[in-house]
Amino acid sequence: NYVSIPGLNNNYKFKDQVYAAYTTFSQKIKKFSYQAGLRIESSQYTGTLIDKAQTFKNQYPFSVFPSLFLTEKINDKQDLQLNYSRKINRPNFFQLIPYLDFSDSLNISKGNPNLVPEFTNLLEASYQVDLNKGNNLLATVYFKNTNNLITRYQYRDKNPDPFRTDSVIINSYANANFSNSYGLELTSKIKPAKFWDMTANINFYNSIINGNNIQSDLQSQRLSWFAKLNNSFKIPKNYSIQLSGDYQSKTILPAGGRGGGGGGMMGFGGGQLSTANGYTNPVYGVDMAVKKEFLKNNTASLTLSVNDIFRTRVYSTHSESVFFVQDNIRRRDPQIFRLNFNWRFGKFDVSLFKRKNLKGEQEGIQNGMQGVGQ
Repeated sequence: NYVSIPGLNNNYKFKDQVYAAYTTFSQKIKKFSYQAGLRIESSQYTGTLIDKAQTFKNQYPFSVFPSLFLTEKINDKQDLQLNYSRKINRPNFFQLIPYLDFSDSLNISKGNPNLVPEFTNLLEASYQVDLNKGNNLLATVYFKNTNNLITRYQYRDKNPDPFRTDSVIINSYANANFSNSYGLELTSKIKPAKFWDMTANINFYNSIINGNNIQSDLQSQRLSWFAKLNNSFKIPKNYSIQLSGDYQSKTILPAGGRGGGGGGMMGFGGGQLSTANGYTNPVYGVDMAVKKEFLKNNTASLTLSVNDIFRTRVYSTHSESVFFVQDNIRRRDPQIFRLNFNWRFGKFDVSLFKRKNLKGEQEGIQNGMQGVGQ
């Protein structure tokens, strides 16, 4: 029978308020075009552990997020781009709630209500060229700096279970001083045959995490790479097949990943997340979807998809300090089969949904076919 243990219960009330205003301006002058934007935000987070009368609060009166996108069209097939943007990533609910999860008695998980948002500055320079027969290439060099990086952090402490006197590993989150990453990303769209579209992406990068504010001499650096290959096959009778695979090498900061994220409280080791005192081991997987379009003008579709066909996406981490060395292996989600039905009706303006560049276009291919968000 269920027995309530008052010392281990949590009654948490929170309020998260975000106010924002933004404006953009764009102009084209012959072969040169630009877009400038400015976003202003004010946010406040308040959380209260009612049973313990503890209150946590973080407030940012005003934060400014400028953006600038410059494009020079060399000719009909080539262009250069230079982009700068400043972004914010707030900690999610499960990263903030100070709930103690005793699912693993030796590895207790809890959120950190004192987390503050990350602020990221991103600078990118890109070259895009359209090749023959519908093939193209996008090459990007970038530098990304994130302050107050939300990172997973493990430490040894007294067991919070009032009925035990030993020590345990606490899995939580902390704001590291900063992270820097820089690298080269290549994205290419290839058409090997009329029925076959292929998109290849590879990203080589170096990442640094400085967490000296959390623990003295807590700094990590690692060269990593990420690759993804997406294949789309059109077959007779309005059928199509999507087959994609990806590989993330050993890393402390996933490619393109934010410091936050990682899902819910059970997400430790259950998804790619920055790691201040260790690293995540390589992870890879293959996904597949089959789509059938029907009705007039193919306005309806039925899609059957499955993720992680070979069940290889096992997320494992290595963490160490002067007090412990730990290897953790967990699977984020079970293998999922989805059956989705889509029906478009009324007028549909495709131009409203065009991507700004090739990279953004290709990131949405698989999710568009499966009918789910990423």
